[in-house]
Amino acid sequence: MNLKKFLVFTFIILSTQIKAYSAETYMYGGAKIFNYGIETSDLQEINTSLVALGFSSSTSSTDNTGVGFDIGFGAQIAPNFSIEGGYVNYGTLTINTKLTGPTESVTTDITGDGVTGAVKFSQEGFYVKGGMHSWDFSSTVKASLGSSKDALGSGTDPFFGIGLGSEQMEFGYEYYKIEDGDISALTLRYAIQF
Repeated sequence: MNLKKFLVFTFIILSTQIKAYSAETYMYGGAKIFNYGIETSDLQEINTSLVALGFSSSTSSTDNTGVGFDIGFGAQIAPNFSIEGGYVNYGTLTINTKLTGPTESVTTDITGDGVTGAVKFSQEGFYVKGGMHSWDFSSTVKASLGSSKDALGSGTDPFFGIGLGSEQMEFGYEYYKIEDGDISALTLRYAIQF
């Protein structure tokens, strides 16, 4: 969590210093449709571990998608170059598991959020950006006897994005590295200059 605070503090300081030299500052926000990259082998690991606990069988499924959002601030530091920092909500991944021996239905919701810092290059309706994101994920498991919430992990990894758009509206693709895995998102974002 300290790294998140440091990234936000650094961005605020840089924004106030750059504002005097900047042609544009802006606030942005938008929706993201995430693909979590869960594969059949990942679901099979869950099933194998549950059978090892004593269940007769386990079948897990997911649609591998979720809807999230981001909000943040940006500042132009040179023609075609900006720095951005913000908050990202990674949405919710739901995994449904059906167990037998005894019969049980288990729902696992994995949620996450983080902060981002990036450098962005844009020209003629096209942009690319890259930076770091500090993430934190947790899970909530719901079964017939109740539910429990647990932290899954946190860390800091690189991310990048590409897309098309104007100064106000953008449509793009983003890739987030997360330890041994990754997630990706289609994004639609709106920016207001001030």
